[in-house]
Amino acid sequence: MLAVAFLTIGIIFPHHADAKLLAPDIQISSNTFSQGDTMMVVIKNEPAGVVGRLGAVKLRFFRNEDDKDWVAIVGIPVHKDPGNYRLLIRVAGKAAFDSSIAVKKRNFPITVLAITRELAKKGYTAKKIVTTVQNDENKQLNKVLNVITPVSYVSKPFTYPLQMTNVMGEFGDIRKSGKYSIQHMGVDLQAPVGTPVYAINDGKVVFVKKGLPDYGDMMVVDHGLGVYSLYLHLSQFNFKEGDWVNQQDTIALSGATGYVTGPHLHFAVKVRGSGLDPWKFVTATKALW
Repeated sequence: MLAVAFLTIGIIFPHHADAKLLAPDIQISSNTFSQGDTMMVVIKNEPAGVVGRLGAVKLRFFRNEDDKDWVAIVGIPVHKDPGNYRLLIRVAGKAAFDSSIAVKKRNFPITVLAITRELAKKGYTAKKIVTTVQNDENKQLNKVLNVITPVSYVSKPFTYPLQMTNVMGEFGDIRKSGKYSIQHMGVDLQAPVGTPVYAINDGKVVFVKKGLPDYGDMMVVDHGLGVYSLYLHLSQFNFKEGDWVNQQDTIALSGATGYVTGPHLHFAVKVRGSGLDPWKFVTATKALW
């Protein structure tokens, strides 16, 4: 299990008239992140009028479960340029929150894009895997993931998709065979065929597809404001497109469909189209929300 440290960043007052105003109670999960991380911003006990940006990215705030705090989830894409970014938050009637957020380069390991004898007999090659993902499966997915629902469907921290979690394949590793490579934008979790797969939060099922060559039988849940969870290589669906799911509903059963070397669940999280480390994503929401 990953351990992530969280802290409250002190308020930095800009040198203008609102420096005499009271400081809002704002917490952020850290002031330093790596590519693929998740930043949480929580504004405590404010009724309305909160806006903010991280660099050029607008923060999308929503209410938490008890309707007292404002929450924003900000993804740090794996290809975001390292450097310092200005985090500016304004709360009506309060002093501006102005801080610097550092984004560091993350070194993703290069691993083998494995083709077993069994996969080779089924017609899998490195070229076919990479081109199918890029030219077919991701294009289908992007039609869904590029839609940003204007409201949040969630009001509480995210949870894990399995009762027992053992990571078999890390997020972000670059799987390579010859001149072909593809980045692993999720985590592979140990799961024998038929293991219950749970919704990590409330949301709407927006993609259910059987028989994708690489992703296998797959489901995607929209959690609102551009946040999506993805579940791959399934063996059974318990919900269909358009259905509402609640956190911890058994939405599917794990399997070994598509491009796999053995049974497992590929679990991924996308925020506004960017793949984030799903383990760190869940950990961030649990720790600060």
